[in-house]
Amino acid sequence: MEEKKQNEINLLDLMQMFFRGLKKCGVSLLNLLGNTLRLLYRHKTLTCIVLAIGIAFGYYSGRPANRVFHAEAMAILNGSVAQTVKEVSRQLENASQLSDFTSLSAKLDLPDSIARNIISIESFYVIDFLADGTPDKVDFSHRHSWTDTLNVRARNRLFFRVRTRDVSQLPVFEEAFLNHFNTNSQLLGAFNARKGNLVQEIQILNSELVRLDSLAEISYFEAFTNQQIVFRENALLVGEQRKQMLHREFAIVQDRKTWRELEFAHFTAPVVLPTGFIVSPQPEKGRIRYMATYFFIGLVVAISLSLFIEHRKRILNYLQTK
Repeated sequence: MEEKKQNEINLLDLMQMFFRGLKKCGVSLLNLLGNTLRLLYRHKTLTCIVLAIGIAFGYYSGRPANRVFHAEAMAILNGSVAQTVKEVSRQLENASQLSDFTSLSAKLDLPDSIARNIISIESFYVIDFLADGTPDKVDFSHRHSWTDTLNVRARNRLFFRVRTRDVSQLPVFEEAFLNHFNTNSQLLGAFNARKGNLVQEIQILNSELVRLDSLAEISYFEAFTNQQIVFRENALLVGEQRKQMLHREFAIVQDRKTWRELEFAHFTAPVVLPTGFIVSPQPEKGRIRYMATYFFIGLVVAISLSLFIEHRKRILNYLQTK
């Protein structure tokens, strides 16, 4: 009984220590905030000038010509798998303006006036829940587990995101972007091979439909029409006992043929953007967000300069000591 009571006392002491520490941290933060405000007030002229410069710079940075917009598109991959297309896309994602050979303008054969407005290009896998062939979710975090065999990466979908400063140049960029993929020899080889397979599958399905249709002719059922009484396999059959119907098989083959023809109709290029790049109407950062960001930067600069002014003699003496 005494041991149980001792345990309860220790738990209460532990809770008291936790709340004391929490209170001490809160008081320390309030003291730090108060000392910072006093420091800024002592150097209020410098603080106002630095904050005004920060807000003005944020206002200027948020001008329409400097705003960044997102343009996104879902790509349909014909023939190649998503992993192969993503590897081809890495050439554009890792483009650098440090040299002419690695620049985006050289890789896409674009004018510098257009290429310099493209901030970045990203590609993301698309997750297919239940592996039913339907794209359900974009893996923006790049964290989808390979061990998840139920929700898998779609083989024929890839999601692209482009950050640009000038949305009016997107049609020219989109044309060059698609040309980069659709002229790639690896993607073209897979595209042509799959397209040839589709043609052969459609021909085979057409032949199967003709065969089923021939089996369904009236002549197929007239073999025993005139035989009302038949002795077969030690059994006497009176009248027609069974008639083979092929409607179900015919519908299955016709459905498969329809899907193959639809797939073939969309096989126009290795990579297709059905809707093109769709631009988000809201910029990545608005003018208010720019101003708030540079306001806090100016605040940090003002605090640093104020500390340097108050302790400049000590800092200079320290730097002069040998």
